[in-house]
Amino acid sequence: MSIHPVQGAYPAGLRLASGEMPGHSVVHKFGRNSAIGVTYGPICSGGLLRTPQVGAATALRVKAGNAADTSNGAGARSVTVQGIDQNGNIITETLATAGASASATTSATFIRLFRVFVASSGTYATVASGSHVGSITIENAAGTEDWALIDVTGSPRAQSQIGFYTVPRGYQAFIDNIYMTAESTRLISLKLYTRSGILETAAPYSPRRLQSEFVGLEGSFAQRFDAPKGPYPELTDIGFLAKVSATTSDVSIDFEIVLVKT
Repeated sequence: MSIHPVQGAYPAGLRLASGEMPGHSVVHKFGRNSAIGVTYGPICSGGLLRTPQVGAATALRVKAGNAADTSNGAGARSVTVQGIDQNGNIITETLATAGASASATTSATFIRLFRVFVASSGTYATVASGSHVGSITIENAAGTEDWALIDVTGSPRAQSQIGFYTVPRGYQAFIDNIYMTAESTRLISLKLYTRSGILETAAPYSPRRLQSEFVGLEGSFAQRFDAPKGPYPELTDIGFLAKVSATTSDVSIDFEIVLVKT
């Protein structure tokens, strides 16, 4: 005997996440930067965030790394990258790793990269053994610029931590929840910025515009909007910057975006 839930019986957030609201979807984003300094920087692993103009779109690849992270090795055997191409469309590709050599490049070219994760591994992961052996870096096809990092410090994560997103073509976005944590001995200033028109090629350009600013934060901070912030149109960057009151601090950000098809 199967029991079907009454329409609308579940909370709206659960119905949204489970796909019961056609044309709507949830994007869960989180980022971390273990060395936020006294000037504003992105909450992304390694402080890496690339936002080139459309004319500088580039193929990407996995940078040469640990020899075990290779297509038949004990570590990461393949890595998936997801971002935006020069037409503003969302693109996803999976690359075979090549250990101590750089991988082949993606067939598509990117102007934004907002998610990277290990797609397959040679190890059945446990508490003691992760799904990759070394840190995994994504770089441009020329090998001259790092774009993203999957960190191995402390424990292999198998997932990038990028506190940034770009609204793909054909969608608008709303920001729902924000949650930040930081080392409690530091005061953190946090800014939420957006910038629309990422495909613009000549001035006047759309500005990078402050959406929310929170100062004097310590330890943890949570913000839920009764009315979600937005809408933010297609081809809009959404991201967080932070700075610390002294020296450096480890800062993380967690936020939810609701995408609506237009």
